[in-house]
Amino acid sequence: MFEKLDEFIDENSDEMLVTGGWGDDKIAELENSLELSFREEFKEFIRKYGMLMGYGVEIAACGKSGNSRVVENTLRFREMGLEDKYLFLDGDGELGFCLDNETGKIVNWGCDNCEVYPEADDLETFIMAQLEDGKENW
Repeated sequence: MFEKLDEFIDENSDEMLVTGGWGDDKIAELENSLELSFREEFKEFIRKYGMLMGYGVEIAACGKSGNSRVVENTLRFREMGLEDKYLFLDGDGELGFCLDNETGKIVNWGCDNCEVYPEADDLETFIMAQLEDGKENW
C-alpha cells in the first residue's frame, strides 16, 4: 500500500516533509473523536506518514503534536452538512476533498451546497495527483 507515494517521497525528499506515523492507540483515539472506524488505507496512511507536506500539498492526518486537522475539519464541516461517512482531507472553504469512508473514493464536497462530485478512485491516487500537480506548478 502506498508504493507510488513512497517512491515519490524518496525521489523528492528535499521538498517533502513527513512527520512520521502513529500507532493503533492514537488511531483509535482519532476514530473515537469522529465515532467512526477508519478504512484500512487511511489507518495505514496515519501509521506510515502522520502528516505529509510538499509542493503546496498538505494531508494532515495527525501531526507530531497529536492534533489532527482531518478530525478538526471533519467535525467542523459536519456542522455544515457533511455526511458522517466522509473524512475532510483538505479544502479552501468552498470545496473540500473528502475520503468516503465507506467506498474509499475521494470526492469533492461543496461546502455551500453539500453536493458531492467524484474526484479520485482511492486515497493514493488522489494524493499522487495533488503532489504531481503541485510539483509541476512549483
